[in-house]
Amino acid sequence: ESFRGKDIPREDLIYKAFIAREDTSRIDMVFRDINLSNAISFNYANMPQKKAFKYFLGDINGIRKAMSLKDGEHLVSVILDGENPWPYFPDGGKTFLSYVYGKFSSSTEVELVTIGGYLASHDERKKIDKLFSGSWIDRSFSKWIGSPQKNKAWTYLESARRELVKSGRPSKEVLEELYIAEGSDWFWWYDDFGSELNFVFDELYRLHLSNIYRLMGRNVPHYLDKPIHVGLTVQGLPEATPSTMGRFPRVLMVSSEAIPFAKTGGLADVVGSLPKELVSLGCDVRVIMPLYECVAEGGFELMKEAGGMKCAAKDGMPSFDLYSNRSGGVTTYFIKQDRCFAREGLYGTSKGDYPDNGLRFAFFSRAVLGAMKAMGFTPDILHCNDWQSALVPFYLKFRLQDDEFYRAFKTLFTIHNMAYQGVFSRKIMRRIGIPEGFFNMNDLEFYGKLSFMKSGILYSDAVSTVSHRYAEEIMTSEYGCGMDGLLRMRKEVLYGIPNGADYSVWSPKNDGFIKTKYDTGTLDKKTQCKKDLLEYAKLSISPDAPLLGSVGRFAHQKGVDLLAGVIDKIVALGAGIVMLGKGEEHYNRLFRDLSGKYPGRVFVCNGFNDELAHKIEAGCDMFLMPSRYEPCGLNQIYSIKYGTIPIVRATGGLDDVIVDFDEDRDKGNGFKFGAATEEAFLGAIKRAVEVYGDKTLWKKLMFQAMSYDFSWRHSAEQYLAVYRKLMS
Repeated sequence: ESFRGKDIPREDLIYKAFIAREDTSRIDMVFRDINLSNAISFNYANMPQKKAFKYFLGDINGIRKAMSLKDGEHLVSVILDGENPWPYFPDGGKTFLSYVYGKFSSSTEVELVTIGGYLASHDERKKIDKLFSGSWIDRSFSKWIGSPQKNKAWTYLESARRELVKSGRPSKEVLEELYIAEGSDWFWWYDDFGSELNFVFDELYRLHLSNIYRLMGRNVPHYLDKPIHVGLTVQGLPEATPSTMGRFPRVLMVSSEAIPFAKTGGLADVVGSLPKELVSLGCDVRVIMPLYECVAEGGFELMKEAGGMKCAAKDGMPSFDLYSNRSGGVTTYFIKQDRCFAREGLYGTSKGDYPDNGLRFAFFSRAVLGAMKAMGFTPDILHCNDWQSALVPFYLKFRLQDDEFYRAFKTLFTIHNMAYQGVFSRKIMRRIGIPEGFFNMNDLEFYGKLSFMKSGILYSDAVSTVSHRYAEEIMTSEYGCGMDGLLRMRKEVLYGIPNGADYSVWSPKNDGFIKTKYDTGTLDKKTQCKKDLLEYAKLSISPDAPLLGSVGRFAHQKGVDLLAGVIDKIVALGAGIVMLGKGEEHYNRLFRDLSGKYPGRVFVCNGFNDELAHKIEAGCDMFLMPSRYEPCGLNQIYSIKYGTIPIVRATGGLDDVIVDFDEDRDKGNGFKFGAATEEAFLGAIKRAVEVYGDKTLWKKLMFQAMSYDFSWRHSAEQYLAVYRKLMS
């Protein structure tokens, strides 16, 4: 930097000693030969030491011969960058260095010196007129600080240093790890993970930070298990402005399921709860869904609104009837078309999905648009949910664009789980009114198939998903299920809004399923709920022993293989386990076998039992959620309200909700782990069990957890902000 713009050969800059003066101060300095440093760092580690030294000496002699033609003495500075080579050398490079020092010490051609010794015994200096503060890259510190990734790396270092200082008198080994972490160029590499070296240095940096904790006998923080990566940020929620604060929006929520009418997953909970909260805020919200067999036979009061109705943009679609039900201040409309929806299951049976699901839900999307004219309700917002209603924005934009009635509608498309995308054969395109011209990679084609989900993402006015973290994750290849590039393209209108909990149902103050109701003021009553659960599950562990619970699908996504892999070790800790769930048959058998292996210690209920789900939330001490990915998750929200401490993998909504207690004793409400491995999962369980052994500390943790509020009110306010942004 100091010689920028001057025509000086490289060898005249790096093989001399230099001096800079200002007032009475002086600095002597030398510059490294980066080629030699990098050779040691990246080339020699995998060579036999004699061969490595031969190459090294050859490079030195090449420099000596070249510089012999120039005047004066010459110094080759070999800077052995601490972060680069040594973890890759056998025994940390000691054998290699000893061999190098030995050979150079006996050399008659090269004198081995320290930099300090050379400068003290040699007066020759080349003068530097001006020094620049900052780095050797563009005269600034921006290569080391400022970006989200760099800031996160610095924060991790700060946390490790704080723990070291608190420990009192750290050992030499701990200090060495700290000095390596503090004194090296790690932060140079953090920005965009692109080159292989970025990942190498990230791994080494986290290794040294982890070693600080290990050598002090502390738990390694969960975030050091995985690369320091900062995903693309999603849009912050829009602020209310005078132009958006006028009237409350009219919203038609389009969904394939909603409680209490029909449910297969979390989507039904959202659409059953969110409209009520929006209505309480002042919105006019209606819901529309198919009239399934379970709705027709469920004893609901249904009123026929219209019969023999036609789909919008007809194209040979069958006619349908429109029914409605009003409860809880919300009107729900039902599309009745028995050929499509009068079936045993919503999307399929135990044997698999219905083969005509593409036709069924394309019809549903068009029937929704056709029914709107008969409702006497003109919404501002069409809020579509998941692939089953994802064609609504397409039909609005490309089939009904000339109809004045539909022009003013704005659309919000919410992704509840990227893994379920509604992908079908292109052969159905003509039958569902999509021209062949849309079968291309920029529209609806997806790896040779027709993608409904792609329509929702591409053609809606805004896109949301069910947690802030998941919104960031789905813009990465790891979680985007092939849609990450498309989502990055639409990131300016992508929002992350967490789901909420219905505390009228999921709160120990109101729960009618549990042995006794309780709250933070009567927390001792939770023990009665634990004893009741132990009796229900016929477990023989002491009421003082830790009891761990799990509720959910037995599927790879949920990390149940990790749970199965550590059950032996959980039992060895003296704990009991209660599991409720059903899913992939090999997991069903596996957990039944584990229950048989540990009678009185492990209880497994293969199925879905609402009463037992509530008893587990109230009666367990800890709740396990080792999900590989979790768009939002609700059980971690329920658990903290019951004072049942979640142990979760740091992903999606689990990471948003849970604050690790070991990392923040004043705000912590659970325990997290990073890598999706049995070792990391078991480590988090052991940390929780250790804290459980300190009853005072555990009670503090329970109080903190129960004080968090994740009610639907907060979620509804965030959706309202997005609706108003679209209306403006």
